[in-house]
Amino acid sequence: MSRLLSVVWCVSAGLLAGSVFAQNKEVDVFHWWVSGGERASMDVIKHTMQERGLVWQEGVAAGSGTARYTNVLRERVAAGRIPTAAQMIGHDIHAWARLGLLTNMNELARKEEWDEVVPIAIQALSKYNGNWVAAPVNAHSTNWLWVNQSLFDKLGGKEPDTWNDLIVLLDKAKQAGVLPIAIGSEAWEHTLLFESVAVSTGGAEFYRKAFIDLDPAALRPALLKKIFERMSKLRTYIDAGFSKRRWDQATDMVREGKALLQVQGSWVDGEFAHRGLVPNRDYYCFRFPDTQGVFLFNSDQFIMFKLPKERRDAQLTLASTMMQPSFQSALNVATGAAPARVDVSTAAFDYCGRKAISDMRGANMRRTMMGSIAMGNANIPPVKVAIYDVVTRHFTRQIGTDQAVIELRNAIREKPTAGNELKNVLRTSSHTPPLRSAPRK
Repeated sequence: MSRLLSVVWCVSAGLLAGSVFAQNKEVDVFHWWVSGGERASMDVIKHTMQERGLVWQEGVAAGSGTARYTNVLRERVAAGRIPTAAQMIGHDIHAWARLGLLTNMNELARKEEWDEVVPIAIQALSKYNGNWVAAPVNAHSTNWLWVNQSLFDKLGGKEPDTWNDLIVLLDKAKQAGVLPIAIGSEAWEHTLLFESVAVSTGGAEFYRKAFIDLDPAALRPALLKKIFERMSKLRTYIDAGFSKRRWDQATDMVREGKALLQVQGSWVDGEFAHRGLVPNRDYYCFRFPDTQGVFLFNSDQFIMFKLPKERRDAQLTLASTMMQPSFQSALNVATGAAPARVDVSTAAFDYCGRKAISDMRGANMRRTMMGSIAMGNANIPPVKVAIYDVVTRHFTRQIGTDQAVIELRNAIREKPTAGNELKNVLRTSSHTPPLRSAPRK
């Protein structure tokens, strides 16, 4: 048995009973929300839990869905500092569950009818072997255009409905001396752009078969070539400074009128709201052309660790509160996401938030609510990383389109198996220092 597992079982046996964690009402939450809008979202959670009588403690390591975040968390766990809950996304949830570290929340889920209200695609990640091990708190979507309204209106732009409409808009911006697209340097951002282009080009069923089912038959070379050619076209609308830029700095460029638009997740709505911006006054939110009806999602969730009995009641209060409709409304007005429930009122949300909720409900019914590749909700980590590698090397001109097609087909055909990705991280003896970088991925 690994050192990590040994520590967990020792903790469960009560060897840390004299520590601060033994306080019945204390919750210790580990997360990656560090940007301005993200911090505002975490403060909603903090204040709500304090109102419930819980004593709040938190740990932070930026770099969502990355090895650096996971490394900080695993070092805490290995050292016996087991948090009550930790922010997690996508298939990373299952990686922790496979180690036997997460608690079963089925009883609470049955009592509160989570199965009836959480979108099916999110449930598939919240559960492991049919058991609830995580509490989903939102449903971001990634196939958005975030557009500076003033620049857009000066250009005489119209909401792009098709790929050709988008190119016309970007050409207008370029001809007017306006940077058409703001983007950052990291592979997940390039992959986020890629996934919208993939759906726009190949359609929802293609995306499902190719990038969720990992069906080699769906990887038609001609279609993949067209997707990468479109990525090359979009590359002509960015600036050289992207290679030294974070995602939130790209968002600031749109906010400040230094760029027309950003293709990014709905956390941008939270960033704009935090800055006092209002939809349809300061910015527009459009679906990426030809992806209307599709909701590529990234759901922030909190995995719940196995804990000693004296910490269990506070943990259940935390999980139950996170799943309440009123809490998910308050939280996601701040995050910019839709709630991770289909029954939350839209009344408190801004225009973009109401649109996101409506889109999520429709996509859930049509089964076109599908996990984001970039944010780790579509694939296990080894597959995600393999796609990252091909997409970002192509986007940064390290490989050509034909080579990208070959390498992407090979990466998906190989289908790395689940089960070892977190153990590989656990064998790492050092980690990259936490950096302010990726959002809720």
